[in-house]
Amino acid sequence: MRARTNALLWLLGIGVTVAAFVSAVRGVEQNQNLVVDLVRVPAGCATTVEVSEAGTFFVYVERKGRVRAVDGCDNGGRRYESDVAPEVDVVVLDRSDAGTGGTTYDDDSVSYSTPEGVGESILRVEVTEPGTFVIEVRSSDPSAVVAVGPDVAVERNRLVLIAVAGVLIGLLMMAIALVGTVRRRRRTVNTGPVVAYGTATEEPTLTWAPPRPEDRAPER
Repeated sequence: MRARTNALLWLLGIGVTVAAFVSAVRGVEQNQNLVVDLVRVPAGCATTVEVSEAGTFFVYVERKGRVRAVDGCDNGGRRYESDVAPEVDVVVLDRSDAGTGGTTYDDDSVSYSTPEGVGESILRVEVTEPGTFVIEVRSSDPSAVVAVGPDVAVERNRLVLIAVAGVLIGLLMMAIALVGTVRRRRRTVNTGPVVAYGTATEEPTLTWAPPRPEDRAPER
């Protein structure tokens, strides 16, 4: 039964670990898609963002990415990449009817690095009511671009968190199975026949010998 239990733990551990890696890959792909879908705003432009539900969105300064042409701005579609994030001044204007749809806070807690973009957050906007927001960007660097969107930190992606937990559980299962297998093999080895030797030049010590003549039963 113990051998069967160890084999089952091995299979479950391997299965859980493989599923966790698949979940991690999907989580990373999901984050890359979120980065692609961020709204890019180049310096010297203003972009309108429609927020359909309450929640949180971030403003990121990007060092690498791609921006499309923006109507009404002196900006054409282009790719950009630099080693240092440009200095920017970002203003978030609430254009909702009541003018109280969101509050802005300084926030540099979120960053991302994907083939499609590299950036760090500078602002967090807490949206209490759906509405329209205008993002204005000013910078002495004409190539500066900010991105606007949700939290895209891969370490907070739900699929990635599930994957980390799955890997830990899978490894724990395989470790338990390994310990059980080693203990079972040791017990099997220790229960085998043992022949005792005195010294290297002596014969093995025998535990059986033929009876002496005086100990034999008398002949009939």
